[in-house]
Amino acid sequence: MKHEIITLDGVQIIGMAKEIAFCKGQEGCPKFWSEYVERIIKPVFMEHKTPDAFQQAAIDNGVGEFGLCTCDIPNHNCMTCAEVNFGVCSNKTFTYVIGGIYKGGSVPEGMQLFPIFSGKWLKVHFEGGMKAFQQQYQKFYKEWLPLHPEYRCPNNAMTMEWYNGADIESPDYQCGVMIPIE
Repeated sequence: MKHEIITLDGVQIIGMAKEIAFCKGQEGCPKFWSEYVERIIKPVFMEHKTPDAFQQAAIDNGVGEFGLCTCDIPNHNCMTCAEVNFGVCSNKTFTYVIGGIYKGGSVPEGMQLFPIFSGKWLKVHFEGGMKAFQQQYQKFYKEWLPLHPEYRCPNNAMTMEWYNGADIESPDYQCGVMIPIE
């Protein structure tokens, strides 16, 4: 898998958050993205309506560039947490955030700020666009990452999905996953 090391220091993510049961993650996250499209993309970019404060904050901060996964389990990392909880289809929940890098300004009702790990991140590029995202995601965590022990995720750090482009149906759509590394 194509990958690179990037540095993020002092970054906060602004976004919409939703609690989703681990056993409902593969359905719940895409459903939440549909809510994002209905609330922000459709009215502003398809219907050309004037953005409200929520929509304007989303536009100004690139909300939709990232999907974050985090939870309240202490002393863990998201890779281990996902493996344990998704693997047994746990009813425990995680917080899924559709977000962007916070550039300042007001945080409207319905959005929150999430500080993320400062330091180096492994950014992995998936092939095949959104249609292959779930398959590539599983392949990354179950096959690729175990073969690369040099990339260790610190405890209490969240992972992020990243998205770039407009045509999610295109096999060339750019997306992948990012994990903080020690």
